[in-house]
Amino acid sequence: MDFVIRSRTIAFEPNADVFVDDARSSVVVTVELAGADPESLRVEIDDERHLVISGNRPRGTRSSGSCVQKEISYGEFSKRIHLPVAVEYDGAAATYGDGVLVIALRISQTAYRPTERTEIRMIVKRVPF
Repeated sequence: MDFVIRSRTIAFEPNADVFVDDARSSVVVTVELAGADPESLRVEIDDERHLVISGNRPRGTRSSGSCVQKEISYGEFSKRIHLPVAVEYDGAAATYGDGVLVIALRISQTAYRPTERTEIRMIVKRVPF
């Protein structure tokens, strides 16, 4: 039996959902990040109205023996998401719990579009489950 080992040369992209919450006038982004280090998470908006989420999912401890199936990616990750509408930086909020990062961004009332990459300073709160 032959096994193929593929090397990963770039950061992996986690799965994400994006929806517009009309009732709250916000864009909500949910990113699947089980096992990610909360201290490594970074959230930015670039000049083309994209949300960029990056961080690190450290490799867990390995048991001795042979790997039969390997599907979970570890290491540095990055996800670039096109925002459907312009958003405001103030009031941005993020929570990380149960392996899911949820980011809420208010929809801009002035259709302001950033002209350069801007890091959003926020505290990612871990919620107990």
